[in-house]
Amino acid sequence: MIKAVLQDNGLKEFIDQDILKPPTSDVKYLAEWRKSVAKARQIILEGVQDHIVSSLHGKETSYSMWKTLNGLFQNRSDHIKLALKEKIGNIKMGKGDSIPKYFTKFTHCRDELGSVGIIVSEEDIVSLDLLGLPRVGTIIRTSSMGGRSY
Repeated sequence: MIKAVLQDNGLKEFIDQDILKPPTSDVKYLAEWRKSVAKARQIILEGVQDHIVSSLHGKETSYSMWKTLNGLFQNRSDHIKLALKEKIGNIKMGKGDSIPKYFTKFTHCRDELGSVGIIVSEEDIVSLDLLGLPRVGTIIRTSSMGGRSY
């Protein structure tokens, strides 16, 4: 969203590249550059949550602020990806879970992984589904005892 607001204001170039400060001899261009940089920085600061602002403190240009934001969110994105991979690997069929409910857990987690750019193949989903089921002996023993396991 920040990127779109910057683009709407004609300031996207200030995050795409580090536009150097013009020489002080060109007063008109220098004033225009300062105004654009200040506006771009303001848009960035207004677009982030309060706890992120401290990470941007001291950055002189909108480009350096944008690079910092990208680094922060890339680390967060990597963490989310790892957590979702761990989540899908730890899905087990719980006591009392129906097969459709169990498979829905995988579908939901697969969709979450897809939203962060990780595609899980059908073969991997089937393998993970089978690994998360109770052992066959447990199912047979439980069903042959009328649903009670001893």
